[in-house]
Amino acid sequence: MESQKLVIFEANGEEYGIPVEYVISIEKMASVTALPEMEDYVKGLMKVRGELIPVLDVKRILFSKLMEVSDKTRLIVVQTSDLSVGLLVEDAKEILDVSQESIKDFNGLALQSSPYISGMVNLENRLIAIIKPDNLVNSLEKIQQIKGAVEASAL
Repeated sequence: MESQKLVIFEANGEEYGIPVEYVISIEKMASVTALPEMEDYVKGLMKVRGELIPVLDVKRILFSKLMEVSDKTRLIVVQTSDLSVGLLVEDAKEILDVSQESIKDFNGLALQSSPYISGMVNLENRLIAIIKPDNLVNSLEKIQQIKGAVEASAL
């Protein structure tokens, strides 16, 4: 039976999953270099394994609330088609293997408001939205400027 592995994280008390094939690593928060004149969801740049990546505040993107960094805060480093980004989350909880049949396709449900949610995992006592990192990053305003800033700082 087909299944999908998801990295489960928490934002604003809700659970989300990112397909593991996008995930490069899960890191503890380290020092972030702020970028001038960036959107408020961009925390700045962080060096991860020698590569500079933009750090994006997932809570800010999803709920328009700034995240408070704690010792549970994690950075989920994901590879999108254009760029590696670090998704700042309140807690990266587990890697969950979910059967394909427990995933409900999200097409048409609420697509306008959340173009980056590709499906919902419906488990007995949990509902987990699956986020496609490509769609999430591409839905952000000013993502081209962020890419430019990363490329400029890498020179």
